[in-house]
Amino acid sequence: IGVRLVGSEMCIRDSIYIQYKLQIICTFSILCAEMRTTMLQDMQKDFEIKKIKRSACKMKEPHSHPFHELFYLAKGECTAFLSHNIYKFSKGDIVIVPAGTIHKTDYTGKGINERIVISFKTSVTDWLSNVVGTDIVSDVMQTGVITIPEKRRDYIEKLLDKLIFENEGQDPLSPGFVSVALAELILFITRCKQYEENVIKEIDVDNQIMQEVATYIYNHYSEKLVLEDMAKQFNLSRSYLSKKFKSVTGFGFKEYIINVRIKHACELLLNTNKSITTIAFECGFNDSNYFGDAFRRTKGISPNKYRRNQENI
Repeated sequence: IGVRLVGSEMCIRDSIYIQYKLQIICTFSILCAEMRTTMLQDMQKDFEIKKIKRSACKMKEPHSHPFHELFYLAKGECTAFLSHNIYKFSKGDIVIVPAGTIHKTDYTGKGINERIVISFKTSVTDWLSNVVGTDIVSDVMQTGVITIPEKRRDYIEKLLDKLIFENEGQDPLSPGFVSVALAELILFITRCKQYEENVIKEIDVDNQIMQEVATYIYNHYSEKLVLEDMAKQFNLSRSYLSKKFKSVTGFGFKEYIINVRIKHACELLLNTNKSITTIAFECGFNDSNYFGDAFRRTKGISPNKYRRNQENI
């Protein structure tokens, strides 16, 4: 039997429905804020390593984290957007992602892709810096992709297996073995970069224009950047640039600009005593309030809180 609502009954029904929708929206907003804050949290341990297998897929969102990451592709093919560079890489390549680097990885190979991911805090390699010098360690942790020579891949895979084995905590000596094996890996990467030919992976030439657009934004983040102007500069239509940039990098045009500006703002917050307003303007924001809102959306906390909590970042 149908019931017809009239007059005040309809108003009550609509009012309840609106309140219910608002409650859902508020709950969703709180959950999103919590998710952003979780992304900001550092690693629970100083060092982690894991083997990941997955079929061809795209990483949902570009992201960054406050710890270093190395990953070795054991099987498959990938495209990576690192900072402002686009790379294609395959089996036997190591990707270097320094702390704070914006990145996104798409797995494009058929079948199962397999990678071994190493994450570690910057403090983990302090002792190695004291032994071989800070320049060597910092040179290794430069954003990019290197190809391990085929004749040396067996060596590197055995070293990674050793790290996985010891990281499971075989006995009280395991942390020492992990530290030594990680140091060996870093030194091996250094040797490859210095003495082996063609180990530095070339940038993806198929997306050269988008590479140039991203690099231009990265180098001119403090200036006024408008989609229409960029499209004219690179002889592209506005709609093509917008869609192609999103598909290649994972970022919307404005979203990438904001993320690059926030990245540089983070560096200024941690390494200078400049005011929030000064930092906002130096990083290309015309309004300090808008900067504060954009920073909270990206990092989950305010600029002031980020600066105060720098020892935990």
